[in-house]
Amino acid sequence: MPRGRVFPGPSLLAAGLLAACPASAQTVEAAMPLALPDEAFITVTAPVLPGRVATPLVGLKAEALLDRQPRSIGDALRGLPGVAIRTNSRGETSPRVRGGEERQTLVFLDGAPLAVPWDGRIDLGLIPAGIIGSLSVRKGAGAIEYGANAVAGAVDLQSRRSGAVAQAQAGPFGMANLSGAAALSLGDLDVTLGVAHQAQDALVVARTSALPFSQPPGRRRFNTDLSATSLFGAVGGRAGGLTWRASLLHIDARRGIAPESDRDPAVNAPRYWRYPDWQLTQAQAALELPVGGATARVVAWRQWFGQAILAYRDASYTSLRAREDNDDDTAGARLTLTHAAGPATLRWSLSHSQADHLQTDTQFPAGVPGPVLRYRQTLSSGGVEADVPLGARTGLTLGLGLDRSSNPITGDKPAQPARQAATFSAALKTRLSDTLVLSLSGGRRNRFASARELFGEALGRFAPNPELAPEQVWLADAELVWRTTRLTLTVNPFWTRATGSIGQRLLVVDGRTLRQRFNQGPATSFGLDAALQLPLAAGITLEMTGSALHAEADGQPLPQRPFHEAMLAIDWAPGEAFDARIEARHIGPARDLGPDGRLARLPPATEFNLRTRLPLTRIAGARLSLIGAIDNIGNAVTFTQLGLPLPGRTWRIGLRLGG
Repeated sequence: MPRGRVFPGPSLLAAGLLAACPASAQTVEAAMPLALPDEAFITVTAPVLPGRVATPLVGLKAEALLDRQPRSIGDALRGLPGVAIRTNSRGETSPRVRGGEERQTLVFLDGAPLAVPWDGRIDLGLIPAGIIGSLSVRKGAGAIEYGANAVAGAVDLQSRRSGAVAQAQAGPFGMANLSGAAALSLGDLDVTLGVAHQAQDALVVARTSALPFSQPPGRRRFNTDLSATSLFGAVGGRAGGLTWRASLLHIDARRGIAPESDRDPAVNAPRYWRYPDWQLTQAQAALELPVGGATARVVAWRQWFGQAILAYRDASYTSLRAREDNDDDTAGARLTLTHAAGPATLRWSLSHSQADHLQTDTQFPAGVPGPVLRYRQTLSSGGVEADVPLGARTGLTLGLGLDRSSNPITGDKPAQPARQAATFSAALKTRLSDTLVLSLSGGRRNRFASARELFGEALGRFAPNPELAPEQVWLADAELVWRTTRLTLTVNPFWTRATGSIGQRLLVVDGRTLRQRFNQGPATSFGLDAALQLPLAAGITLEMTGSALHAEADGQPLPQRPFHEAMLAIDWAPGEAFDARIEARHIGPARDLGPDGRLARLPPATEFNLRTRLPLTRIAGARLSLIGAIDNIGNAVTFTQLGLPLPGRTWRIGLRLGG
C-alpha cells in the first residue's frame, strides 16, 4: 500500500455520501442481446426521457454480457461499433470512441464518474464485468449531465439490478476468473452484492518473433502477471415520492506491465514497470425526488485512489531506478432539475468536483523519498437543455452550458490561471415512417488537461508543459435506424474537428530524449459506424458491426486510429439454456508514433473467438452450466500500439450457476 494511505471504513463512507442514482431506471429491452439505439434503453447518468433527443447509443444488456463471457469491462466493450479498446504502455485498458483520445471518453458507474481525475482515465481492465447489469456508450455531443471532458463519448455502467449469477473459469498460465453477484429484495429495500477476482501469471504470446526485445523465449508474455479482487455493494429503495440508491465499489490489484518490445534497450529503453499496489474505493449515492411540478435528481460521489509504481533499470526487474507513490481524494456532486415550460421541457444541470493528488518520488540507489507534492484540480459545469416538440413525429433538444477548470495547488510547478469555455448542442429526431427514424445532432464540447498532463513527469519520461490549453471539439452526427419485426439496421455517419487537441512530441533535454504534451494543430475525423442484427432462422442470429475512420492533423494520420474495424458474429441458441457464439473481429491498418518520433505502420489483423454454454443440471432451482471461451483461435498477431501486441490464443473453461 502506498505510504500513508488509509482507506475509510464503511461508516465513514456512508457519512461521505450525499445522494444516489435512482433505482427506478428502466432496464434494457430484452428482445435483442445487442442494445442498439432504443427509447427503452434508459441509462443512469442521462436518462432518455419523453421528448428528449439524444445522440447515438450502443450497448450491451445483461444477456449479452453473459454470452460474451468478458472478464472485465474492457473485454465487454470490444466489438461495439465506433468503440476501440487498447492497452497503453502503462498497462491501462482505455476506450477510444470514434478516434477520440483516451481522456476524451468518460466512464460512469451508477451515474458517478469513475476516472481518477489526476490522470483523467480509469483502467477498464481492472473493472470486473461480473457486477455489471448493462452498459452503454453514448457517442457525439452527449447530454448536459455528463459535464466537462466528455468530448468523444461516455461509457455508462449500470450495476446489476435483478437476478443472481456466479461463475468460475480457469485458463493457461494461472488464468482465473471468479465472480458472483446477486440482486435481492429485503422488504422495502433492494440490495445488490457482488465479488470478483481475476488473476494470471502471464498473458499468452502469439508469436515471439513479433517481440524482438525484452521478451525471453516461450509463450509467456514477460511481466504480465495480474491479481485483482473487487467487492461491490448497493442498497436502494423508495420512501414516498423519493427514490434512492447508494453503492460502494472497492478494487485491490497488483500487476506487471509488459515492456514495449519493439525498442532496443541500448538505444531507447522501454518502461520496465510494476504496480505492487493499486487500490480504488468509490462510493456513490443518488436520489430522485418530485419537487412541486419539477423532478430533482442528485448524484454525489467520493473516490479514494492509491497506487505505487516501481520503475526498474532493465528487463531483469532486480535493480530499482525510481518509485512513485500516489494518493488521490476526490469528491463531487451533480444536481439536475427537470420541469415543464409550456409545451417544452427544461433541464438544468450543475456539477462540481474537487480532486487532491499527493505524490512522492524516490530515486534509487539513494532511496531517500523526495518531498510530498500536492496538486488540486476543480471542475465545474452548468447549463440548460430544452426539449421542444415539433409535431407528433419530430422532437428537438437544444443545450447551452459553461465549463470551468482551475488548479489552485500545483506542487512545485508554476501557478495556473483558471480556464473556462462555453458548450452548446442541438439534436433533432424525426420518425420518417413506422420503421424508419432519422436523427441529426451536433455541438461543441470541451476537455481540460488533466493535472498529470499539465505537471506529470512519469518517472523521468515526460517533460511537463503547464501551458496546455483546453481542447475544443466540434461534433456532428446523422443516424438512420431501420427497425422491422425481423431486423434492426443502424447507420451513423459522423464528423469531428478538434482545435488545440493534446498530442505528444519528442524533446532532447540535457542529452535525454523526453516526450512532452502540447496543443497541436486542428485535427479532423470523419467516418461511419454501422450495426445490423438479423434472425437467420429459429435460434440463430447474425450480428454485424463496423466502423470506418479517417483521422488526421496537419496532413498526417493520427496515431493508433485503425482505418476500419468490423465484427461478424453468429449466435446459436436453439434452446433455453444452450448457446454458442462465433465471432470474427477485424482491425484495419493504422499508424503509430515510433521511438524516433516517426510514424510507423501497424498491420491489419483478424481474430476469431468462440463462446459456448451447455446446461448440466439444476441446483436449488438455479441452472448449472458448463461454459467455455477461446479468444484468438488463429493465434493472430494484433498490434493496437507498437511493441504491445494483443494476447495470442487463450482458452477458458468453467462453470456458471444462474444467469
